[in-house]
Order: sequence, then structure tokens, then C-alpha cells
Amino acid sequence: MHIFWEVIGYIGTILVILSMMMTSVTKLRVINVCGAAFSTVYAVVCDAWAIVVMNVCLMAINIFHLIREYKMKKSDVQPHAE
Repeated sequence: MHIFWEVIGYIGTILVILSMMMTSVTKLRVINVCGAAFSTVYAVVCDAWAIVVMNVCLMAINIFHLIREYKMKKSDVQPHAE
């Protein structure tokens, strides 16, 4: 079971690193949220609570910006009433 949690941690690490290679900010945020989620699970298992806090904050920030971006795009696409 120990190897399973190590794999979860490495998946999180790889996803966070990959997210930094994205040219699209949206892709960066989505991949980073996924990586932070995996890293959070690993940190909980390892009782690394400072890392849990950091990853939860990163997920919240990225999700906030993704929702804001989605709402802005949605409002731009809809025709304006005259």
C-alpha cells in the first residue's frame, strides 16, 4: 500500500510540473488543480499538513480564476439586449 501512496504523490508532482509548461493559462490552472488534488491526498497520508494547506489554497485560487474566466467568456458570447 505504501507504493500506492508514493505513486499518488508522484502523479501530483508530475501534473504540477506539467502545468507550468502550459502556454494556455486555462490549461495551466486545470492541470495544476488536478496535481494539487493528488498532492493533497499524498500529504494527508503523510501527515504533512503544511503541504495540505498550500495545495488546498492553490486549488481554491485556481478554481476561483477558472470560474471567473468561464463567467467572463459566457457573458461575452451572449448577445447584449438593446
